[in-house]
Amino acid sequence: MYNGNMKIIILGDIIIDQYVYGTSTRLSPEAPVPVVIQESVKETLGGAGLVYNNLVNLGVDVELFEYPHPKSKKTRVICDGHYITRIDSDIIMEGNDTIGLISEVDFTQYDYALLIDYNKGFLGQSVEIIQHITNTSNCKIIVDPKRTANDYQGAWLVKPNGNEYNEFGFDKWKGNIITTNANESVSARISDDFGDQEFSVPVENVEVSDVTGAGDCFMAAFVYGLTKGYNFQRCLELAVKGSTESVKHVGTYLLTEDDLNKKVIFTNGCFDILHKGHLTLLKEARTLGDKLVVGLNSDSSVKLLKGDLRPINDVNTRREQLELIPYVDEVIVFDEETPYNLIEQLMPDLIVKGGDYTVEEIVGHDLVPVHIIPTVEGHSTTDIIEASNENINNRP
Repeated sequence: MYNGNMKIIILGDIIIDQYVYGTSTRLSPEAPVPVVIQESVKETLGGAGLVYNNLVNLGVDVELFEYPHPKSKKTRVICDGHYITRIDSDIIMEGNDTIGLISEVDFTQYDYALLIDYNKGFLGQSVEIIQHITNTSNCKIIVDPKRTANDYQGAWLVKPNGNEYNEFGFDKWKGNIITTNANESVSARISDDFGDQEFSVPVENVEVSDVTGAGDCFMAAFVYGLTKGYNFQRCLELAVKGSTESVKHVGTYLLTEDDLNKKVIFTNGCFDILHKGHLTLLKEARTLGDKLVVGLNSDSSVKLLKGDLRPINDVNTRREQLELIPYVDEVIVFDEETPYNLIEQLMPDLIVKGGDYTVEEIVGHDLVPVHIIPTVEGHSTTDIIEASNENINNRP
């Protein structure tokens, strides 16, 4: 659960992104290219610097490891809102003194170290850097790679794109991995003591203005989710949303919390025999936020609450019925008698329940704000079952 004290450090290649803006009304007599009248010049940090600036803008406690060496520069000429050309001035560090510089950092004060590798030399000794961090602290290492998988052994998580996944051997990576692939779904695998979990998050189809910095925004949004204590699925969703928002803008973009935050609503129940009361609750709950997650009692959990004759419908039937309802965005089955552990893991923005409860009686009220929707009178699963049994018993 989020404790509000997570701290991040970013190490990697810092790039200077320069934008030259201008207009043009004629072609050059020397070549068939526009003559650009320069109007303004803007410089921002790219690479590790862009991840840092995004996290700062999102309110995360983060530090950027600055180094005294010259930085690579990418100059983009934008004429009347359109890219004309990009001029790169690459400076490749030797990397021989990287370990010496980094050895002075106390990594015990950080929860995550982000290694942003653009193959400009600063992380040339990445294996040694990772070993140093892991040997001196419990700091988890997340890598945005540009070289072979062997260069990042020991990292907690790697994030290659589709080309890097195949070209650099990440298809054989055994640990945690996120793979992005342009406008296709983001896939991920996380390994823990309970085995491997796999995830797939679709990418919204939007009009792309500029892909510059989209991967850095993805990384920043994902880490922002980690600092909030969100589960892996929600962190991935934030990351996809961050990169999608980024490509809508020309030039490097700084994310805001408003860009990322979908208000997640949570409700739970057995939903054994769906009726008007259930549908009213779900419909009204969905209007209170951007995403409705339903916690569904497993069959064993229902028996704990309702007795051995319940549920009438098994968990697969109940889940499939809920997923067909347009107000429901996600259904998560839980085995415990209450969804407390699920709420603690998910950390929604609001819990919605129906009925004549007080807030203090609702599971999870100590974790998340609660909203109560009045029960629709005359509609309950118990009443339906009793009426059905009475009809059967009264048959001649």
